[in-house]
Amino acid sequence: MAWALVGAFLCGPLLGFLCLSGLAVEVTVPAEPLSMPMGKTAELSCSYKTSVGDSFALEWSFVQPGRPISTSLPILYFTNDHLYPTGSKADRASLLHNPPTGGVATLKLTDLRPSDTGTYLCNVNNPPDFYTNGLGLINLTVLDSSEGRVAGTLIGVLLGVLLLSVAAFCLIRFQKERKKEPKETYGGSDLREDATAPGVSDQASVRADSSKGLLEKSPSTSTVTTKSKLSMVV
Repeated sequence: MAWALVGAFLCGPLLGFLCLSGLAVEVTVPAEPLSMPMGKTAELSCSYKTSVGDSFALEWSFVQPGRPISTSLPILYFTNDHLYPTGSKADRASLLHNPPTGGVATLKLTDLRPSDTGTYLCNVNNPPDFYTNGLGLINLTVLDSSEGRVAGTLIGVLLGVLLLSVAAFCLIRFQKERKKEPKETYGGSDLREDATAPGVSDQASVRADSSKGLLEKSPSTSTVTTKSKLSMVV
């Protein structure tokens, strides 16, 4: 980026011949934003045209969403034939072609995370090619992934089936236990519907015996009476 600023300064009206003396740096990046699922590897395509020399330098940097480009944070440098990853993405960032001296400066970023969402800057510097700033911008969006949503849905379905199975098992077991329980019985003496209460049967027996005795005595009484009447007549 510093070389681009110097180039813009040198390409003034008075020093236009210096700009024309070198080949302009042309950087090409995708015009459409890039969307990738979380956990995958993204290839941020960047190609350039310039006369590669000893002063060739490449820088990739990153800007969080909603922030100005001036707050960009470096991801990696390539200069003096050496690659220097830096920053929080250093262990996941690399170049598709290393060294990137064949016109391809594509960045590879592995194990994508939601925090990788933002704008990526591909900056190619090759003094004295100062006719353009050699900068390309790529917007990347990392999607929170479809595999994760599918796994979450599957887990939810399995939990629902498990709960239903447990509920059905408990209901069946409750019904079986209920069938095994004995029916309610009367705690007192077993009585029939036509049975009489204690004491009542005894009174009835006494009355029956009395009636029987009276019936047995009645003929003798009548016989005595008849005999007495006959005596009087005689």
